[in-house]
Amino acid sequence: MVQEPYFFLSYARKDDRDEFVKRFYDDLAKELRRIGADPSAQPPFRDVEGLGLGANWSRVLGRAVGHCRAFVALYSPSYLSSEYCGKEWTAFWERLERYRQETDIPNVPALVPVVWMPVEGELPDEVASLQYNEASMGDEYLTHGLLHLLKTDPLGQAYRTVVERVAARVRLAADRFRLPHTPGLDLTDVRGLFPVAGQRSAAPGTGHVQVFLAAGVADPLPQGRNRPEYYGRSPREWTPYHPPKNPTVAHRAQKVIVQEGYTSNIEVVDDGLSGRLDETLQNNQTSILLVDPWAVRTGTYRDALADYDAQNRPATGVLVPCHASDEESGDEAIWQDLSRVLWRNWRRHNDPNDPLFRVRVAEDEFDGRLAVMLAVAQNRLMEMESTTPFRLPEGPPPPPLPWAEPPPTTRDQGLDDDDQ
Repeated sequence: MVQEPYFFLSYARKDDRDEFVKRFYDDLAKELRRIGADPSAQPPFRDVEGLGLGANWSRVLGRAVGHCRAFVALYSPSYLSSEYCGKEWTAFWERLERYRQETDIPNVPALVPVVWMPVEGELPDEVASLQYNEASMGDEYLTHGLLHLLKTDPLGQAYRTVVERVAARVRLAADRFRLPHTPGLDLTDVRGLFPVAGQRSAAPGTGHVQVFLAAGVADPLPQGRNRPEYYGRSPREWTPYHPPKNPTVAHRAQKVIVQEGYTSNIEVVDDGLSGRLDETLQNNQTSILLVDPWAVRTGTYRDALADYDAQNRPATGVLVPCHASDEESGDEAIWQDLSRVLWRNWRRHNDPNDPLFRVRVAEDEFDGRLAVMLAVAQNRLMEMESTTPFRLPEGPPPPPLPWAEPPPTTRDQGLDDDDQ
């Protein structure tokens, strides 16, 4: 028997620190039973209850999203800045689109948006097209969101009315429509609609993490690398640990970030890294660089990382994975090259008193080192009196790599357009 969760609750993990999401989930299930719906044969799905120890979480979530009868999305700034919430939303939206094409039914209200916290800014047409308010829900809900009602008066009529309306829509969708399934759905393969432009920055202190990847690809391999199995078609597919296998390092990092109560985005390092780091600080967000040591031998990565090294970034961590059984990682030349590019930061590498720069991080150390890095970066962000980065005093340039052109001695003054 195929499991079809009666509804899938999609929410940003950061929004459930005080378990208000769980309270709403329980109240919604209780209201469904009260109005005669019977979700017991196909229980609703909430990730912390549906994920067992050691489960492949992206596939478990994908299976639930790909088979659920209804989808309840808790809109908030964190939700619209979460890559994985965007993947869940997009995967279910695609099921709705397939159903519309197969049946010519234009309106299938199986995606039920709920204003958890107010959101501002322009939304994509797909998101904006879904009605998330009814007159009976009241102005307080629309203005302040359901979380406010739940915090201030969980037994009040305003909160109960919203739960009743959401339950009615879930029951209608679950009992009347049978959406096409998406078997074998793995959310890592979904290109999500979020983060929404303009929603990238949530309120200060919300704990959003920007992750930047500097990694090679299988074709062509980075200079000096002979092991293609560690790479894929894009830097997002980099798997630095041995034997090379999923999850990718990007996927694994996002799982740690979620477990620590943060939201995240993944981006690939390019020549705009400095500007993106500036934007991250202006948005009161921390950032993490995941660096493939062989990446420093690629021009774009080398220049972007050297530019990062020339700045003071107290809320940014650098983590360089490495596995001892990867014999190519034993070549000291690659670490010397990395130290030349990140020569300022290298002075504090693996300093026990400064956990924001970690190199040669083993597989069994990765989760713990990243969790500590997130906490320290967040604490430093809150302690900073200004979010404006500043340049360190000029010093001698790092020595060039053996096969590279010498870097300009006036790097801090920037590059001419013809040099970029």
